[in-house]
Amino acid sequence: MPSVEKAREIILSYIKTLPQEKVSLEKALGRYLAEDIVSPLEIPSTDNSAMDGYAVRLEDVSSPGATLAIASVLPAGYTADHALEKGQAIKIMTGAPIPPGAEAVVKREDTTEGAATVTINKVPKKHENIRFRGEDIRIGTTILHEGDLVGPAQIGVLASMRRLVVPVRQRPLVAVLATGDEILDIDEVPSGGKITSSNSYTMISLVKAAGGIPLYLGIARDTREDLEKKLSAARKADLLLTSGGVSMGDYDLVKTVMAEEGNSLVFWKVDMKPGRPLAFGMIRGIPTLGLPGNPVSTMTAFYQFARPAILKMMGAHSILLPRARARLSVALEHKADRPEFMRGILVRQGDDLFVGPTGPQGSGVLTSMASGNCYIILPQGKTNFSQGEFVECELYHEFS
Repeated sequence: MPSVEKAREIILSYIKTLPQEKVSLEKALGRYLAEDIVSPLEIPSTDNSAMDGYAVRLEDVSSPGATLAIASVLPAGYTADHALEKGQAIKIMTGAPIPPGAEAVVKREDTTEGAATVTINKVPKKHENIRFRGEDIRIGTTILHEGDLVGPAQIGVLASMRRLVVPVRQRPLVAVLATGDEILDIDEVPSGGKITSSNSYTMISLVKAAGGIPLYLGIARDTREDLEKKLSAARKADLLLTSGGVSMGDYDLVKTVMAEEGNSLVFWKVDMKPGRPLAFGMIRGIPTLGLPGNPVSTMTAFYQFARPAILKMMGAHSILLPRARARLSVALEHKADRPEFMRGILVRQGDDLFVGPTGPQGSGVLTSMASGNCYIILPQGKTNFSQGEFVECELYHEFS
């Protein structure tokens, strides 16, 4: 039975990065760059004012109280039509190009303004409040890298480069299939021991959150015929996710199909809790993750294996959940027979991070995920953890 790390390594060895495509800047948010972005421009393109104020020569303002004639007013988007001369100041707005001869900009609040003159109440330093050409970005600089996630700041940088089209990796089509006679879709009324398939919608949401395109195949009943019919609709998918059908039951057919000729069962079971009955293999040439059927096990296995696979397909260079070290807010006990991903609540108290369990930790208790924001990683071989002891956490949600 492979460890989590080994199982992930095996899965990722079957996953290929998808080809690139070009999208408009407006559609690039949330995508991963397929190329380095090298600047063809300098930003800013000219020396400009960082403040609303007055452009001055240093020799005219060597001591507080100097009064200068206001030669002109320079709004942003315009250039001065004359150089700054002795005894003069030019009223300048934020972003306006620095006029020739000016050596500093005095903030407006450090002046006393008159109708035609201005008194400088604070002596500026040389180049104070001046932003220089190329200060942010120089020509030929690699400003964004292949594999970077395009967020709002990256959109702004690309816009400043006048990039109307952005090279990104394609988003994978991820087929999602729930299995079992006991589950119903959300528009069906449960009766006689049936339950609503929360996993279907959880997996769809997880795929979307990771950046993939979900292809919902519905629910396959516990017959070969229905399973094969549902699987046939996944032929164009880049990845196939199933929930259920990979444990020890008589009707757990997904694992059986993987093991048949023409497909492959690469491994079954992972040394983890929850999520041990996970199967990975190929069905009709499609990498397939048979996730466990219990809701928490489904989500935990997704975060450990499916999410990294989806992110690798999109060319992301960071594919694992972010980690943090935190102090335990309570003492914990652990069977220690395998690593456990305990659902926790991570909070910041002053300069320290503290974490504690969400409550009942059964693999069917989906509210333990909804009320938490992280996994508390309890390693194999250690049974007791003291209050205040540091533990590793993996974040699947933001915390405050």
